[in-house]
Amino acid sequence: MEGKRLAALAALAGGLLAGAACAPSATGQSVASVKAPLADRPAPSARAARLARDLADAEMAHDLGEKARLGELVGALYASGIGPRSEEQADVLAQWAAFSGGEAAAYRGRLLGPAYVRGELAPGQRWKSAQTFKSGEPSTLAVSHKGSGPVSISVSDQRSRSVCAVGREATPACRFTPLYTQRYSIELVNEGPERAVYFLVFD
Repeated sequence: MEGKRLAALAALAGGLLAGAACAPSATGQSVASVKAPLADRPAPSARAARLARDLADAEMAHDLGEKARLGELVGALYASGIGPRSEEQADVLAQWAAFSGGEAAAYRGRLLGPAYVRGELAPGQRWKSAQTFKSGEPSTLAVSHKGSGPVSISVSDQRSRSVCAVGREATPACRFTPLYTQRYSIELVNEGPERAVYFLVFD
């Protein structure tokens, strides 16, 4: 008799635990669903793509005279630590900040954050450059454009072997981890019928 009672209590306890696993938490989520957002985290290239889009949106806001919108975008871009790829390059963020009534942040150098390049391409025109990437360090390149497009991007190593080639996307991005420290060739192509302003982000 005592054995039957213990078996019944064990079965009851098992049922309660099973119910707790499926029951909603205080936030209205089940225990299983709490881990679900981990699978929805953005890909590593998401930040570079977002910055590239924000730069293109800021250029558009500047052209349209939307100072409030421009100020918001410039603030977000400064918060990311992004800056010109080189000191010789015109700092459009500083120009946009002045136009929107804000203050420009001091250029802090390429190593402290992502970098951008701004340029213009005629229909079918190509832009080529080279960049040294270090061994074992994941790198992302993303490009956005204002006006005609799309603007495609391709990356190849010093032996002319293709590392990445992306086109026909709103914000194409390449992410790779070099096995060796070497210079990589970067090429952008305006595949649209009209002139395009592009922003290339290095992250």
